[in-house]
Amino acid sequence: MHRFSDIIKQILGWCVALLIAFVICNILCFAIYDPCQELTREHGATTGYLLPDSFGVYGLEGYCIAGIDENGYVNRHAERAQDYYVVCGASHTEGLFIPRDLRYSDRLNDMLYDDDKLHVVNIGKSGNYFSVVLQHLDGILGEFDDAKGIIIETDSLAYDTKALYDSMTQAGYDPDENASNIMASLSGRQKLVIKVKQAFPLLRLIHKQYYTFMESRTKAGGSDILDPGFWQSQYEGDFETALGDLMAFIRSKTDKQVIILYHPAISLEADGSMKILTNNAEPYYEKVCREYDIDFVDMTEPFINAYVNGHVIPYGFSNTTPGDGHVNSAAHEMMAEELAKVIR
Repeated sequence: MHRFSDIIKQILGWCVALLIAFVICNILCFAIYDPCQELTREHGATTGYLLPDSFGVYGLEGYCIAGIDENGYVNRHAERAQDYYVVCGASHTEGLFIPRDLRYSDRLNDMLYDDDKLHVVNIGKSGNYFSVVLQHLDGILGEFDDAKGIIIETDSLAYDTKALYDSMTQAGYDPDENASNIMASLSGRQKLVIKVKQAFPLLRLIHKQYYTFMESRTKAGGSDILDPGFWQSQYEGDFETALGDLMAFIRSKTDKQVIILYHPAISLEADGSMKILTNNAEPYYEKVCREYDIDFVDMTEPFINAYVNGHVIPYGFSNTTPGDGHVNSAAHEMMAEELAKVIR
């Protein structure tokens, strides 16, 4: 009996220790990793919103305390100008690893204007890659019908003919599917889930790490999108036709200025050089975009020059692997500078 009570006390001691450790780690997460809540949608400019008028902390890659505007986007709280551009893209554009005033949309805004208004509206959303953005073109043009132009960011051009044609399939646009209406339609259970996630960021971190681990096990290693060996074949015939059809489709939807911002991935070599990971599709995009009066901004040369002249690496942060992950503040600055050259 005495032995049994000792075992119970030991188990209770472990449970208390685990509980204390959980509380301490959860408190630390508020300063290290407390991401913004997400709201999904189907028929809009993006696949979802971030919780309006909220903020999040991102310290696993770079460090950023991100503020979300009343519309669920990553913009500073400022009056929207009449002559504004919309910036679309995935996590590189969303920029939740970069201090807000240093992401390229904000830097572009500040380079070109000094009236404290929002001339560059950032609707970047993690997972909204090039093809996904184009599938929501109707939503972008519907929600931002008075925008002066559209900037589409992508880190890859490795889309085969099927992916190019699939990009033309539109998700549609429902003007009532905005952030405020989605918030108002949430059930009590959904609101409770949001509160729980806000209170326990450690649970979200554990989920993220588990998801990342499982994803790494299912992949053979690396990304086939950025693997030059996978995309070794020449882009002829069907590819160029499909690319032309896609650009013609974009141009048929709008006569606004359209800019495609491409920033290639890189790798750091053992000899100290920096290699651009390319699938050799850049000349085709440049040629076809020119035919349809679409600006194609290629960051290949600026990235190379920055590394050769100043050993500036466009990807990675001080708390991650250099050359890997998301574009850093130096790359955001370069991207803003190149965009400023073509803004009309």
